[in-house]
Amino acid sequence: MRRITTADNAAIARVIRQVSAEYGLTADKGYTVADPNLDELYQVYSQPGAAYWVVEQNGCVVGGGGVAPLSCSEPDICELQKMYFV
Repeated sequence: MRRITTADNAAIARVIRQVSAEYGLTADKGYTVADPNLDELYQVYSQPGAAYWVVEQNGCVVGGGGVAPLSCSEPDICELQKMYFV
């Protein structure tokens, strides 16, 4: 497990789309696959107070998860976001 890099954007987006498809979590239902920032998670989680980690197996990204401040809440409250594993 390690922090996400810009080179991981495509791989983790692919993981999220794959897992979402397996569970029928489609964009038209408002799930993560509808997020316009899905292909640039490094940039999203490089913001202050946010972090994203990817999990590798044999050199391939097989999952990840992040934390970021909870919107509409106290600034010191965060939430677990975009946690997916194949």
